[in-house]
Amino acid sequence: MGYSLYVKSQIRRSLPRCRDDGTSIVSSGDLKGMSLSSLILKYEDKLVGVKTFNEFGTQFPLLIKIIDANENLSVQVHPDDAYARGNGKNELWYILDAKYHAKIVFGIRAGETKEAFIKSISDNNVGQALNIVDASAGDAFYVPAGKVHAILSGVLVAEIQQNSNTTYRIYDWDRVDLNGKGRTLNTIKALDVIDFNSQNEQERCPQIANNSDYNIDVVVRSKYFNIDRINVHDCFINSTVSSFIILMCIKGNGIIVYDGGTCSIIFGETIFLPACIGKFTIEGTMTLLSIYMQ
Repeated sequence: MGYSLYVKSQIRRSLPRCRDDGTSIVSSGDLKGMSLSSLILKYEDKLVGVKTFNEFGTQFPLLIKIIDANENLSVQVHPDDAYARGNGKNELWYILDAKYHAKIVFGIRAGETKEAFIKSISDNNVGQALNIVDASAGDAFYVPAGKVHAILSGVLVAEIQQNSNTTYRIYDWDRVDLNGKGRTLNTIKALDVIDFNSQNEQERCPQIANNSDYNIDVVVRSKYFNIDRINVHDCFINSTVSSFIILMCIKGNGIIVYDGGTCSIIFGETIFLPACIGKFTIEGTMTLLSIYMQ
C-alpha cells in the first residue's frame, strides 16, 4: 500500500465512515473511487491501525456528522454498548458556529429524579426538566450514553461518535406532520437508559503543547475516540502514528506533506490519513480537529 491515500469530504456532508447506508470515497490518486469499506477489506490494519483492526475488524469504529440545525432537533438519549448489544453511542459535539444566544439541551436539571421526569413526560412538560445551556463556536460537549440531549436551532455541530445510530427519542417539541401525526417516541427504552446522576459539565480543552509553530488543546480523551484541536501557525510535525487520523479543517488552509506526496487541506474539508502514513508535516495557518483512536 502506498502512502498516497487520503479521503476528502466537504464540511456539510457526511464524513469518513463505514456503513451500509453510506460510505466515503477516495477522491484522488491511484485509489480514486474506492469506498472506505473496500479499503478496510483490502488493507486492514495498514489502514486503521493494528489495535483498531484487532478490536473492530472491518467495521469502521467511528461515525462523523456535520449537523446544521435550522430548527430544534428532538430531545433524545443513546444507550451504552451493554444495553444495545454492542450498538451503544457515546459522542462529542464540537460547536463550529452558532447564532447569537444559541442553545443546546445538555442533560436534565440537577436533582431531577426519574419519578419527576416521568411525570413531566406524562404532563407533556418535558421542557421544564431539561438543562438548557449556551452554545458558542469553539465549545465542546461530551455526550456519553445515558445523557439526555438535543441540538437546538442556530447551531452548527461536528458530531464525532461511535459508529451507531441507536437513538431513543423522548420529545419532539410537539411537532406534527401534514396528517397531524407526531414522530414516534421511545419513552420506555429512554427511561431504561437515562443516567439521572450524569454531571452537566462541558469539556474544558486543556492545552498540552504551545510554541511558535503550533499549539494543541485536548478536546476529549475517551475509550471510544480521542480528539485534539491543533492550531497551526506555521508547521506541525506528527511522528507517532499508530491509528488512522481524521483531520477536519475548521479554519484556514495549508498542506499535508508525507513520504510520497502532498495533499492540500482547506476550510470545510475533512481528510482521512491511514495508519501506515508514518511521519507527516502540516504546513500553513489553520485550525484542525484531529480525531483518532487510542
